[in-house]
Amino acid sequence: MSESSHAASGTLQPLPMSAYQKDLDTLEVAGLTLHGITRGGIETCLMVKELRLMFDIGMCPPGFQKYRDVLVSHGHADHMGGIGYLISHRRMVGARPPRLHVPVEVVEPVRRILAAWAEIEGHEPPFHLYGHAPGEAFDSGKSITATPLRTAHRVPSLGWVIERRSQRLLPEFADLTGPEIGEKRRQGVTITSTHQEPLLCVTGDTKIEFFKEHEIVRRCRVLVHEVTSYDDRCDVERTRHWGHTHIDELVEVAEQFTGEALVLVHRSARHSRKQAEEVVAQKFPAAMRDRIHVFGW
Repeated sequence: MSESSHAASGTLQPLPMSAYQKDLDTLEVAGLTLHGITRGGIETCLMVKELRLMFDIGMCPPGFQKYRDVLVSHGHADHMGGIGYLISHRRMVGARPPRLHVPVEVVEPVRRILAAWAEIEGHEPPFHLYGHAPGEAFDSGKSITATPLRTAHRVPSLGWVIERRSQRLLPEFADLTGPEIGEKRRQGVTITSTHQEPLLCVTGDTKIEFFKEHEIVRRCRVLVHEVTSYDDRCDVERTRHWGHTHIDELVEVAEQFTGEALVLVHRSARHSRKQAEEVVAQKFPAAMRDRIHVFGW
């Protein structure tokens, strides 16, 4: 959770009332639609309709009920506080049980929480809970694979890399006509190879080490990276102490990102969106600015 649960230097800027009323943001970028709320210490839930995936739960903002597969980064309340309601609501409306993918370390605590809710509510709504260690990928359907990677936070946490599989014609057959390709297939000749494209990475809460350590993260088409602090009211050292990324740390390494869009999320309530966008314009290399997006009101 971090920002609202500990005092930091500087005055926290109150969120506008619309944000507390789930005034969600939407960003269409690189063929994906990102929709949700991501404010540090308040609430994080990001929905991607093209992939049929939801990242973290937050407090179940509007639209959550459309997503059966939920990829959780870690167990802090601003990221998964709504888990009991999510499960109960899907049962109430007759939807299929959700599939909850969480760090393996939190499986048993989550089961205890959900057992307590079942006792309180007087029924046990069904759900599927899967614990993942770093590297334990799963197939979410339609040639989409989700792989968790260990992030650098205060508690066990995962960033999620989403890849799409496709078949590509081998170079030696590139000049063949359609009928010729068909004939090769009938002969049992292997004419394609499997290609994995990293479409999206959602980091969850993390220090900058996650970006530095994983090459695949730096080449994802869309990288949704947390940046909690934007000035010296919470400097680099203090930001790192709480397991987060300061904007100055990302600026130093940003040119290593080779994808199409770098989306900055998890902004502390001490920073307005306008201020964050001004900092981006001032500090990032000019050649990168068109690829950088500040997400969240």
